[in-house]
Amino acid sequence: MTRPIQTPRPRRQVRVAGIVAAALVISWGGPAASAYWQTLSSNDGRAKADSILAVVAPTASASAGAATVSWAQGATAAGRQVSSYTVARYSSATGGTKVAAGGGCSGTVTARTCSEAALPSGTWYYTVTPVLGSWAGPESARSIGVTIAAATPPAAPTLSVPAIVNIGNAAGVPVSVTAESGSSVTITVTDTPPAGTQQQTATQTLTANGSVQSTNFNLSAFKDGTITYTAVATNAAGSASAATTATSAKDTVAPTAVVSLNNATGNTAGTAEKGDTVSIKYSADINSASICSSWVNGVQPPDIAGNNVVTVTISSTNILTVTTAGAACTPNIGPVTLSANYVSSGSLTFTGSGSGGNASKVAWNSDTQTLTITLGARSGSASTGVATSSPTVAPPAGVTDNSGNQAVGVSPASTSTSRF
Repeated sequence: MTRPIQTPRPRRQVRVAGIVAAALVISWGGPAASAYWQTLSSNDGRAKADSILAVVAPTASASAGAATVSWAQGATAAGRQVSSYTVARYSSATGGTKVAAGGGCSGTVTARTCSEAALPSGTWYYTVTPVLGSWAGPESARSIGVTIAAATPPAAPTLSVPAIVNIGNAAGVPVSVTAESGSSVTITVTDTPPAGTQQQTATQTLTANGSVQSTNFNLSAFKDGTITYTAVATNAAGSASAATTATSAKDTVAPTAVVSLNNATGNTAGTAEKGDTVSIKYSADINSASICSSWVNGVQPPDIAGNNVVTVTISSTNILTVTTAGAACTPNIGPVTLSANYVSSGSLTFTGSGSGGNASKVAWNSDTQTLTITLGARSGSASTGVATSSPTVAPPAGVTDNSGNQAVGVSPASTSTSRF
């Protein structure tokens, strides 16, 4: 049989038919770039007939004002794994405005979980879009809604500080706070320096558990004056409380004691006799109760005196001491070093009874902060005359000023010479 002769199609028609067929495949057939990809770059000429598949709806949960979003591994229809993702959220289950997620979910995320903190209050629905190279796949369905409550600041913490910062506690000032459990409490301490000097600041942060939390501050370098403490609690959602403030008075100057010997009118200069006095003057307001336990600080007390109640002794080494018998207290005066030889032999004792200045006594002047010891009638050896001396005193431990600073004696070189 003779076959009919077929006329070959022109090459132009073949090319047109191929283009039309390719267009139909792209528009209606299997995976193709324009049907399954959206370009993230201007160079889309190398898209291959593969597609990025949508990931399933992510899971989302909320805690302490933050949302955590997780999702499954993404892939293409040909089995290529997706390397990164973008995360967005909506304020409704359908419709609404797409908002790019922030925090750890911002930009392109390479992990398959992320967290977005400090969210506005409301209910949020999350989606994930897979990304491969310069191409992004379809957006996932939305997660269930996660509700973020309005962040409520914690209550202002309570703050406890010492009234006084002195020599004894400046290197470890105790500070206590109580704040909402799970919050962090930042304590800032500042001084009030004199004009022209720099303010000092110290900061510490504690984790509150609902009970009292304590810490110590080294404020040795802080200037004397008012110390201010500020405490702010911040909860896990990042909300800060109102500030709580407290103050201390810092005083780290040790009070000094200066001794002078005074010869009574009509007495022989240079000898220790009845009526002569020892004055110990302090440079700061002394807590008088630290000298005599029965005295009330800030109140002028009665003299410690009476028949043979107070005994003043000058030893053979010229150390003057005071003892009492039957008094309301034994005064904390400390040994007075006379720095001159008032004793001819043995020791001198001054006590006495009766009127007319025969009895020794101890008096405190709360206005001038001066302790005065008056010698009573003398017994024992006679006193030796001296020209002058430079007496000093060593205040016993516990004799403090009103800030709690231990009193100290002034060196002989710093005192004026005197004598009985």
